[in-house]
Amino acid sequence: MTPRLTHQSKAQRAAIRERLTRTGRAQIDAVLAAADAQALHGAATAAEYNVVTRRGTGHVDLPAAWLASLQPGQKQALGEAVQVSAQNDFQYLYDNHPIYDLVQAGQAAPIWRDLLAFLNGEEFLGLMRDVTGEARIALADSQLTRYRTGHFLTEHDDHAQGKNRFFAYVLNLTPVWRIEWGGLLAFHGTDGNVAEAFTPRFNTLNLLKVPSPHSVTQVALSAAADRISVTGWLRGA
Repeated sequence: MTPRLTHQSKAQRAAIRERLTRTGRAQIDAVLAAADAQALHGAATAAEYNVVTRRGTGHVDLPAAWLASLQPGQKQALGEAVQVSAQNDFQYLYDNHPIYDLVQAGQAAPIWRDLLAFLNGEEFLGLMRDVTGEARIALADSQLTRYRTGHFLTEHDDHAQGKNRFFAYVLNLTPVWRIEWGGLLAFHGTDGNVAEAFTPRFNTLNLLKVPSPHSVTQVALSAAADRISVTGWLRGA
């Protein structure tokens, strides 16, 4: 299944371009055909995920099978250690399905192989170059992220040496989300306040310039859904 972009008028593109120029962040609502967004959501809910976090100074993938083998006390201790480390250090905890890596390894499901091809096709990249004004965008990498209760991502700015990241993108795939459930994409102001926050509205594409200090607020115990998105970076060659 190849996703289909909805039409963005010249006026809509101009408004997105102006907002990105002024603030470094913007949203494109109803970016895909509704049926395609629903199909991606269905596939994402059925995908297999690893849990990702940090230990010490490095990223770690925790396979679902390994986590399932732990005793309840071991799982609790692991979760508590992650939460404590987040008090002062860069930390995150969420589920990951590495679309880009699986495609490169020839192990991706057809729907994700098609999605990555779409994200790297001229129709999508052309739209991204137009609204961002960044003519050097040449490719998009991609992963599925799933934030469940207690998951979070602390402040960072997405800069990575040698990765040529110009903008980050988040394609939100959760059909219903309430603000009080957390999981907000929060932009950090220089005054210590939240400058702005985006809710994960269904079929909305969030764009943010790299570097931009931001975080994903912790998903509340009251959340009645998982926060599922396709995320990645628009990069140079």
